[in-house]
Amino acid sequence: MEPQAYKEIWKQVLSDIQKAGYYDSETFDSWISKTELFKIEDGTAFIVYPTMITLNILKTEQGISLLRSSLYEVLKEEVSIQFISKQDASKLIPEIKLQQRTQNLMRTDFNEEYTFENFIEGNSNAEAYAACLSCCTQKKHLFNPIMIYGNSGLGKTHLLHAIGNYLKKERPETKVFYSYSGDLVSILLDAMKTKNIHGNAVDQVKSQLIDNDYFLIDDIQNLQQSSSQEVFFTVYNELISRNAQIVITSDMHPSELSGLQSRLISRFNSGLSVNIVKPEFDTSKAILKKKLEGNEEICQINEDVLDYLAHKFSNDVRNLEGSLNKLIFNATLENPDVIDLDFAQRILMKEPIVSSTSELTIKKIKKAVTRFYGLTYKDIEGKSRQKKLMNARQVFIYLSRELLHKAYVSIGQELGNRDHTTISSSYDRAVKLIQTDKNFKMAVDKVKSLLED
Repeated sequence: MEPQAYKEIWKQVLSDIQKAGYYDSETFDSWISKTELFKIEDGTAFIVYPTMITLNILKTEQGISLLRSSLYEVLKEEVSIQFISKQDASKLIPEIKLQQRTQNLMRTDFNEEYTFENFIEGNSNAEAYAACLSCCTQKKHLFNPIMIYGNSGLGKTHLLHAIGNYLKKERPETKVFYSYSGDLVSILLDAMKTKNIHGNAVDQVKSQLIDNDYFLIDDIQNLQQSSSQEVFFTVYNELISRNAQIVITSDMHPSELSGLQSRLISRFNSGLSVNIVKPEFDTSKAILKKKLEGNEEICQINEDVLDYLAHKFSNDVRNLEGSLNKLIFNATLENPDVIDLDFAQRILMKEPIVSSTSELTIKKIKKAVTRFYGLTYKDIEGKSRQKKLMNARQVFIYLSRELLHKAYVSIGQELGNRDHTTISSSYDRAVKLIQTDKNFKMAVDKVKSLLED
């Protein structure tokens, strides 16, 4: 229950107590009105008292009876009463906030559009598709964990949500946990910092995580360099011992996950690792046709336009679909009879296209930036705020977001473990510089050209 809800409940309770006339107006105004409803948990209402005088007034048999009856009138259920001092309540606030955040994390809402039926299968992703589908349908988990790795935007998150949606529909009794690893790390770190007078906060979070049949973690590489690895290791082992299915995604193979404990990498390698690469031409075109379903009346698109998109934007499924969306949007503005190749090339000519024979990675962008500026990795990972170094970092951050859609956390790890808020601010700054600084824009374009070599 949200804090505001407790405030509303207590407002009604105090009103009922005042109307009952048991306390004179001076006593009520001076002492009773200063109380608060902290929380209701396991049939107990925790009432905060500001002073010992207030406690002595409330804890009489008649006072407790009045509190219980007033609460019953509002809640329509019996509760017991426990008094808690304002000082102790303040100590519990971090614990309460952690509980609320953990509960929100446990309430997974899977994207209904991300299903196995909507996933376009091809040579580039067939193994990953089969592995994820089989883990839902097989009673015995043959491979545990399943690790899907590959560049951003190729369908890894789609498959995790497809697992969740399948189980929700076909096996609704199954407990499924899904989280982006950055959110999970944040919860675990908060639990490690939280002082809990009702037990160990880490143990409470762990017990909730372990109580699942499927454990789906997106972008496990964000666990690197985090002190929460020890807690995650314990959770992982408990889940395996309970025969819970673990499915994780990463932008790189387990053996390349530097910054993770070797025992974690060893366990990831013990399962099934499946690579997703950029879709081949036929799969890319099938994705586009699937995306067009339901939009036929809005616009007509020539076949050679689909071929053009499938060739030029297949490096990233999100870019592939985004390029089609851009054409459809502009067609609604200009209302052409048909979207032909001339129209498509005119609309998309300014779109960044990375057509490399090998997969683009964040490390390749980093290498291209250092090569262009004549720097070392140590230079751009360091703390110096020289203009040249600042520009290099902003170009790296901008291209990592624009070309790979990398999370701020991931980019920060590549830049000496900088905080994600710093990376976010730098990206916003880079976006403005693209519009206002010709030299900065030229640097971005030059680095892009290096990536295309």
